[in-house]
Amino acid sequence: MEIEIQLVSGPISARHPSPLPAGAGAWVEFSGVVRGEENGQPIAALEYEAYAPMAEREMRKILEDLAARHPCLAARVIHRTGIVPAGEAAIYAAIAGRHRAEALAMLGEFMDRLKQDVPIWKRRALPRLEKAAAPAGGLPPAAHSAAEVRELLRQWCPPLGVERVALAEATGRVLRETVAAPEDQPPFDRSSVDGFAVRLEDGAARFRIVDEIRAGDWKPRVLQPGEAVRIATGGALPGEGLRVVMKEDALVEGDALAVRRRDGGRNIRFRGEDAAAGQALVEAGAVLSPGVAGLLASVGCSQPLVTRRPRALHVATGNEIVAPEQTPGRGQIRDSNSTLVRAFLGQWGIAPEQRRVAEEGGLHQSALEGADLVLISGGASVGRHDFTRQWLEAWGFAIQVSKTTARPGKPLIVARRGGALAFGLPGNPLAHFVCLNLYVRCALECWSGQGAGRDFQEGALAAGLAAGGEGRETFWPAHWRLTAGRAELLPLRWKSSGDLTALASANALIRVPRGARDLAAGERVEFLEC
Repeated sequence: MEIEIQLVSGPISARHPSPLPAGAGAWVEFSGVVRGEENGQPIAALEYEAYAPMAEREMRKILEDLAARHPCLAARVIHRTGIVPAGEAAIYAAIAGRHRAEALAMLGEFMDRLKQDVPIWKRRALPRLEKAAAPAGGLPPAAHSAAEVRELLRQWCPPLGVERVALAEATGRVLRETVAAPEDQPPFDRSSVDGFAVRLEDGAARFRIVDEIRAGDWKPRVLQPGEAVRIATGGALPGEGLRVVMKEDALVEGDALAVRRRDGGRNIRFRGEDAAAGQALVEAGAVLSPGVAGLLASVGCSQPLVTRRPRALHVATGNEIVAPEQTPGRGQIRDSNSTLVRAFLGQWGIAPEQRRVAEEGGLHQSALEGADLVLISGGASVGRHDFTRQWLEAWGFAIQVSKTTARPGKPLIVARRGGALAFGLPGNPLAHFVCLNLYVRCALECWSGQGAGRDFQEGALAAGLAAGGEGRETFWPAHWRLTAGRAELLPLRWKSSGDLTALASANALIRVPRGARDLAAGERVEFLEC
């Protein structure tokens, strides 16, 4: 029996092998998920500790013993160690057998023996509403750099599942299958010009037009010496061994054709010259641009397999905000963040469900059902009326990031519940813009299957930047463009995190290192395209 055993420190990602072992008629899987309570107490996570060599050895021994009584074909066991948040899998076990009964029996006995004999211990990591410390094994209470948060997001956001969608809905998504040509492309010899098909070796100057072929016609025939067929661009050649004389090189009177000159070319797109049947046209991992979508349509791939889009919920908080179409009263402002979030997610084809919630009202957990991404605008700081942390904990999320060393956006909150991710975004609009592009975009790119997300580029400042020697890393709004083939960045005026005017032209964030003071025009800087 084939046995595969892994101890991993991150989220478990497993699926049944393809193909299954020879002779397999059943593949039985079990995932053990951490519950949100332990011994009657609410918890955020469990911590698993193992002596890896002995644990692997004991699991292998158990499986070999069971194989003597249950003649199965293969076993795969993945056990997670370290902190496992509530809702995430701590163990995955699967058995392949010829029949369902023997695979089920072996899997059940293995799980019983695992608990008794394998040196893996668990303990409660943190009560769900405990305030004394951050989750054990997660990020400590200290603030973390933007780079650290982005690296964690890359670890937490493997590609989402797949779905087949119509081509019209697939643009911008990542293809998760390689698409091959079902037949030669083009599937037949076609004329590349409007003109007249004649025999290749026929050097006559005059011909008799015996037929006409338009695009879409199929009229095979053998042309005799001195015969020609009028043919349109894209028309199927009537036979082999032909060339097409361009109509600009011919004179026609009735059915008589006089060739004034031959350009030396055949003016034919030959069968299979673009791709042979079975040849890969678009590899898995490609982003479906309009051009790729057109290519897929040409080969009949009308419902490509792509990464599904995340389901998103956005919650706007604050008693001071009113809808954009309303006139604010004294002490009130219009809600710009909801529009910003919807426009930002719209770039990904995501239409979030949006709610506006009063600070004292909260939101029932049922509103989060099925959401992969939860964004909360406002309430992320530490004031008396900042409720984001309490809401997230009440909804079963484990706080992983509670603040950053970067500005704007220092009071960022990032939390996890199973595979779902929640961001508590500072309410100031510029801080919102920075956090969306610096962190949320990173998660979306990883979820989409595009890889580790876009990274920083290098460019030159088009004007000086008075950074002020802040003790924190700063992400300065800027407008970037290509000038003479190189990236040039114009820093935008920025007064505070609530500065909306800086957003109108911003399409980049300049990374200003901690402690940097005045940066001169022409100086090289790192920037993130927005």
